[in-house]
Amino acid sequence: MVTAAGVIVVGLAYLAERKATEVARETGQAINPINDDNIFNRGVNAVGAKLTGNENFQLGSWIAKKIHG
Repeated sequence: MVTAAGVIVVGLAYLAERKATEVARETGQAINPINDDNIFNRGVNAVGAKLTGNENFQLGSWIAKKIHG
């Protein structure tokens, strides 16, 4: 019975470690500044889309158009 409990605990620890690694990887990508799909970029583009009415708004493109016409 002790062996079975030990196997269950080890199995649960393994699953918890895998999930923690996955969450850490996803969190890292969400705040990665060179990832075009990071939370800051998505937030700015969502606000810009609401303000301009353009559902495909991108801040970088908007700035380029303002500078270069």
